[in-house]
Amino acid sequence: MPQLPGLLLATLLQATVVYDPDLERPSPVPASDSAADVAAKVAELKAFFGGDEALLREAVATAQQSDLIERLRARHGARLAGVWVDNDPGWHIIVRLTGTTPQADEQYPGPLGPQHVHYHTGAPLTEAEMRRRLATQRSGLIELFPDMFGFGLDVRTGEMNLTLKDTPAHRATAAAAIEHLQLKLGFPVRIQWLSQDTRQFPP
Repeated sequence: MPQLPGLLLATLLQATVVYDPDLERPSPVPASDSAADVAAKVAELKAFFGGDEALLREAVATAQQSDLIERLRARHGARLAGVWVDNDPGWHIIVRLTGTTPQADEQYPGPLGPQHVHYHTGAPLTEAEMRRRLATQRSGLIELFPDMFGFGLDVRTGEMNLTLKDTPAHRATAAAAIEHLQLKLGFPVRIQWLSQDTRQFPP
């Protein structure tokens, strides 16, 4: 179950007038997504920690969103192509699903405004399948680009992201190999080109 972030928790503890270390620290996750349970959780943290209520509301909103993401992953596992947050502004979870069956957007009460869930359908592959295929190509990628900066899956677009220095050798290898790699993966490969003087840390 999500816990308060370390820095936020430390701030709350400093703001507490009396803190008994033998008391069990309350979870910031509301019992449900109802407005009443969200308000009750804020009040519970206020009674336990004291301090700035705005900070407490942010802690509850963050924990609620993290818990909601885990529940969405479990609910849509068979169709899940990706899930991410976009909290600028507001509180938004974006869920990418395979297939064309529509899924209505959702909204839940939160301590700092509604928690929104937005669905995007039409993805050809699930996140689990894309990661499985990507893992099978790992050794081949390392052989092709032994000094690459990294690679991973961008669940927002359903692409593999490959990070390379912009050198003539890498350009030539990519031109010869990327189309074949995309055919093996079954989804696009996007290359992020870095300047030739870019260094890896540690080297």
